[in-house]
Amino acid sequence: MIYHFTLGPKIDPSGELPDGETFADVVELKRCLLNDQEQLARNLAQQLTVYATGAPIRFSDRPKIAKILANTHSTGYGVRSLILELVQSDLFLDK
Repeated sequence: MIYHFTLGPKIDPSGELPDGETFADVVELKRCLLNDQEQLARNLAQQLTVYATGAPIRFSDRPKIAKILANTHSTGYGVRSLILELVQSDLFLDK
């Protein structure tokens, strides 16, 4: 079986983040996102919490997520540290 391929139109990888910061390609997007490591860690902690508890994050969970982030700040928000703090938190143990 022979497959024939044709090139499609060029993709424009540039864009603008909600805060107005612009990027030209995926590499620049990664750099933009890495400028706010705490926000990335917060998102990861929230996603891990949803996965671990099977329940969505509520407004009342924000202080518990903030505590997890505060406890992992010194380790650079490592994934292992985030998971360890999550499983030892009231957020995980009481949900």
